[in-house]
Amino acid sequence: MLTRELINELKAIASNFIPAKDLDDLTQIVFEQLLTMNSEKLQSLIDKGDIHRYFNRMCKLNYYSKNSRYYYTYNKEYEHVSYRTQAYEKRITDNVYINSDSELIDNILQELYWYDRELFRLYVLGDDENDSYSYTTLAKKTGISRISIYYTIRNVKKYIKHRLNELRDDI
Repeated sequence: MLTRELINELKAIASNFIPAKDLDDLTQIVFEQLLTMNSEKLQSLIDKGDIHRYFNRMCKLNYYSKNSRYYYTYNKEYEHVSYRTQAYEKRITDNVYINSDSELIDNILQELYWYDRELFRLYVLGDDENDSYSYTTLAKKTGISRISIYYTIRNVKKYIKHRLNELRDDI
């Protein structure tokens, strides 16, 4: 399989086009992907000598793609949005408004069709056994296609964001 010599050789190839500050993290992710792939396919790539090209391609795909595991793990900047404003705080102190964002989001979810609401809750909160789900594992559990789950959750997120913006404007 992957020997220490081959790993060092592959890492040296990646160092030709990947900046040094990103090299270790990127190659770690690509090696994890190689080790989780079908062992027969990996051995076939090594035997044919195609492992170098395959590794090179995997590194480039992971490094430059905005949808790769590397990007989401090391490069994506997450925004921490706060919906609290002075008017919001005033309403809370006057006991006129809902006391927390989670309750507000729960109320917005109640406006949705049960299918959308329950898929979103399973995706975000998990189930009663505290299992969390990705799109793929949720598709396997429910029997609903992955793409349908993706679009449903995306639309629910948009709806929640839209309703929160409306509610913020009312404050």
